[in-house]
Amino acid sequence: MGKTGIVLGSGLNNFSDEVEDKKIIFSDDSGFHKRKIYTGSINEKPVVLFEGRQHIYEGNDVSTVCGNVEKAKELDVDLLIITNAAGGINSVFEVGDLMIMTSHINLMQKRSDTCFNPYNRNIINNVRNVCTENSIPVRYGAYCGVTGPNYESNSEINVFKKFHADAIGMSTIHEIMRANNQGIKTIGISCITNLLRFNNMKAADHSEVVEAGKNSYERFSSLLKCLVTNSHLFT
Repeated sequence: MGKTGIVLGSGLNNFSDEVEDKKIIFSDDSGFHKRKIYTGSINEKPVVLFEGRQHIYEGNDVSTVCGNVEKAKELDVDLLIITNAAGGINSVFEVGDLMIMTSHINLMQKRSDTCFNPYNRNIINNVRNVCTENSIPVRYGAYCGVTGPNYESNSEINVFKKFHADAIGMSTIHEIMRANNQGIKTIGISCITNLLRFNNMKAADHSEVVEAGKNSYERFSSLLKCLVTNSHLFT
């Protein structure tokens, strides 16, 4: 039976409490985002849960940033759900929205993997059907990846809008590319934790991002459980 892996973004780590028969197999407290890897099950489906990740802005190379993907490959994961906390650029987005990634814009400077199209249309359509059948509201859009770790200026927000980015964050793109090159199917999900609006003088900070992720937890948890339960549709 294939396994589903889930990489948890900022503020979303509480989902590890949903895993049955949970067993920790790895722990690393050295980085800004503490990392743990668990095995277990959800609705009798085997899962591997990745809490925390490493980022380019910490001085890491792409191979290090993709450490969770390499571990997923070792553990025979065939579907990897990669989540992140992101700022919403699309004017209709609200804090707490969940966005299924349908494409990306890579402004993260460092590139290594190439992949023709990691956003499989059939997978996205099946995700859409699962969400509709289970009455889980989600958005769809393009994720813009930047190196960070700073949040965006007004001028940068305007540029990203012209690029037709819907959300922006500091992770995920390298992981999606590496996973697809390793033969692992992927679903990217952004939790919109702050809104990027021109002339919004209120600066975001990491604690607010984490808090917003916690506030959207119920919807996020429902979505992940549905995707894991229906993982056979995506592989």
